[in-house]
Amino acid sequence: MKREVERKLKLPAFSISVSQLGLLMTRLLALFEGEEKVHVSIDATLKNEKLSFESIGELTSYPHLRGRITDFSIWLSQYGAAGRRVSILSGSLPFDSRSTVSAKAETEAWCAGAIETVHSFLMPHRLWYHWFVVAPIGWILFFLGNVPTVALQFAAKGTVIEKPVVFAWLAIVLTLFVLWIGMGRLLPSSILRVTEEDGFIRRHASELSLLIALASAVLTIVGWFIGKAA
Repeated sequence: MKREVERKLKLPAFSISVSQLGLLMTRLLALFEGEEKVHVSIDATLKNEKLSFESIGELTSYPHLRGRITDFSIWLSQYGAAGRRVSILSGSLPFDSRSTVSAKAETEAWCAGAIETVHSFLMPHRLWYHWFVVAPIGWILFFLGNVPTVALQFAAKGTVIEKPVVFAWLAIVLTLFVLWIGMGRLLPSSILRVTEEDGFIRRHASELSLLIALASAVLTIVGWFIGKAA
């Protein structure tokens, strides 16, 4: 008889360097036992190619990798009697870009230990927008989209919504919609830093885009209220 248990967990948005990934993999390798070899695979999907490495050393020695990787997967597998496996997968779905850690083994305890090892290691490396990635943007858009209909239902007969209010509502809805459908690209949930980019703007281009979009929406609303008060 062979028993196999699988456990999964969504990870917070994180950013780690290659050396930090090497430390994490060392901790994961320590969980495996037995004489069977642990097979390692680090897969990276770039714009025009897909790369696969069998170790951190092989990754760092590849001369054509620079900057950061946001679409990657890490696999540690040990075949044989135990048949244990741990994987870290970056998010790939358009409306669910969160990364996932998965563990398979013969016992729940081993899976739980592997998942906790990954989760506790990545927690200090969370990105500042980790809270936004898990926010229910779809539901927020649904309720915001119905705000005009609900407002007109309770407004006095003949009430006309002023243009600044409409523009402010559109600005917020469009901003959230763009962020929702492009979450994985604008705010990646997993970043592997191969080399450090030069310049603050280049390193934080996606975060700055989010801040500018949100600031524009907020200023539109504030400007409307100031205009009404005047």
